[in-house]
Amino acid sequence: MKLKITFLLILTTLTVFSQEENKPKGVVIGKVFFNYHIDTTKDAVQSSAFELTRTYLGYKYNFSDKLSATLLFDSGKGSGNSDFSLFVKNAKLDYKADSWLTLSVGLFGLKQFKDQEKFWGYRYLYKSFNDKYKFGSSADAGVMTAMKISDKLKIDVLIVNGEGYKKLQDASGYTRLGTNLVYTPSKSWIFKAYYDTMKGKDADNITTVSNIALFAGYKLSDKFRIGAEYNIIQNGITYKNVAKGKNQKGLSFYSTYNINKKWNVFGRYDQISSNRLSNQINNWNYTKDGNTIIAGFEFKPTDKINTSINYRLTNFEDATNNNTSLIYFNLKFAF
Repeated sequence: MKLKITFLLILTTLTVFSQEENKPKGVVIGKVFFNYHIDTTKDAVQSSAFELTRTYLGYKYNFSDKLSATLLFDSGKGSGNSDFSLFVKNAKLDYKADSWLTLSVGLFGLKQFKDQEKFWGYRYLYKSFNDKYKFGSSADAGVMTAMKISDKLKIDVLIVNGEGYKKLQDASGYTRLGTNLVYTPSKSWIFKAYYDTMKGKDADNITTVSNIALFAGYKLSDKFRIGAEYNIIQNGITYKNVAKGKNQKGLSFYSTYNINKKWNVFGRYDQISSNRLSNQINNWNYTKDGNTIIAGFEFKPTDKINTSINYRLTNFEDATNNNTSLIYFNLKFAF
């Protein structure tokens, strides 16, 4: 059934693509995340460092008013002995079939924490909750339908590999099914509910890992905003590492006050916890459970440049872990 739905979506998309008139127009896109931080954690090995944590470079080409293609490369921290690794982050075709319907095919951005990340507004200095704790991936390969039911209600439905954009498909061939619902009753309020599910192998057993993300945000004109989210992952160490009976949940609260167009202050609180397995004294992820507090201010000299000084403190449930304490100087520039 899933194969038939996927084939139908691709066939429909390719059919409408062929009917479009060419009105070509392209633009180069890029973004860089850079920081200098001081680690004041007890017994810290590296006391300070300059980091280039993310570099995005790509090209978006509009074939017409309805049809566009995007190719985006992502360079981030590598694995092993590599300081940087280059990945394809987006390689997609978007077709705007109507004012209410958009179809996407290829490798594209997902919806699990898209709205939260936009509302948080400081991705260049710290990831949103689901991304930070690996409850989900920011991009994956597959097909997606975005539907604008009304000015207040939007629904997305997607079928993707489920492995993220760094590893496109595992040997099992299982796919992730997800749906995203966003309701904006007014200019001040936004509510969101997201759910996805995917089968995976846990040793020799087949287990289903699932995600739930709930979010609410409030904005008072352009001066103040506050958001809250609640997230659950069941039967998973991460979104793609299934483990029957291992669950995690967490809360994230964040707020921003804009002093003027260039200056603002912000704060955030994250709390993550895992469940306790049978015959165990502590929760299964006890050494990493805890909470994180972030506070700082931002200065924006132009629309394409953001700078920030902020402090981050993480307290672990495991008393044998040193609580981390860091001061960050962050920079983002885009074009």
